[in-house]
Amino acid sequence: MKRNRAFTLIELLVVIAIIAILAAILFPVFAQAKLAAKKTACLNNMKQFQTAQNIYTTDVDDVVFLWEYYHTFDVAQATAPDRSYGNLIAPYTKNDDMHKTPNSPFSIRSRMYNANFPNPDTKGALKRDQQLYNLGWLTDYGMNYQSWTGFFRNPTKPGGIDFNPQSMTQAENAAQTIMSLTGIFDRTASGGLLDGGQLPIDPPCRFWEDGTDTWAPAPGGSTGRYYFGGWNPQSPNAWNVYGGAWPYYSNKVTVGFVDSHAKMIDIKQLAAGCNVRQNSNGRVFDTSIYMWDLR
Repeated sequence: MKRNRAFTLIELLVVIAIIAILAAILFPVFAQAKLAAKKTACLNNMKQFQTAQNIYTTDVDDVVFLWEYYHTFDVAQATAPDRSYGNLIAPYTKNDDMHKTPNSPFSIRSRMYNANFPNPDTKGALKRDQQLYNLGWLTDYGMNYQSWTGFFRNPTKPGGIDFNPQSMTQAENAAQTIMSLTGIFDRTASGGLLDGGQLPIDPPCRFWEDGTDTWAPAPGGSTGRYYFGGWNPQSPNAWNVYGGAWPYYSNKVTVGFVDSHAKMIDIKQLAAGCNVRQNSNGRVFDTSIYMWDLR
């Protein structure tokens, strides 16, 4: 009678070695495929945001979004949902999850209930409006806000804050003018990420070569411009080392342009055409490649 031969120890070790080799080859491939899928999803989110913003501006005579109402977070922001970015864009996106890029570690719910903002559960009928306000502020798809709206002190306005929203038609080169970027809200002392994304993102340079301002002009009654410190290259662990923009994918930041197309570019390429200085005090030397201004 013929007996079945068992595997020898050597044969088992050979099989295990082959499996280990195949795993070592395939796991990085799977990881790259997963990262590529996340990049595609992020680009798709940005394109949808740009399309939503363009549709919104078409509905309001081409004027871009306001992105804030009050500056002080102890005020019930949701009392003015018609003037805040998260609330205004929601009817055009109809998808809260779009505010999160796949590589971000922060959930949508953690943004809605972030401790830096009022708790939606305390707002009664305004609960949903407060959620949208909080989510809009902590979106991963922030705005080139100084070029498009500015943020100004004005004692005659609610909360002492005013804006000067620009028309989308002012962008002379829609395919090369930044509207949105992926951003971060804060970082730890060691450089780790905190809290989610960032709606207002500062451009890398503020002035033309002749010293005049490239940012949105101040409205009447304004007593000064507020901004978040611009680019902060002297502090590599600061949240605004790149003005609030952030590369979630191997030094690549996702950028949305006025014509609605989106692409990923190296984070340092954002400063093309200008000399970066602390607090965005540098000057634009090549307007043909600088992407933040409306010229």
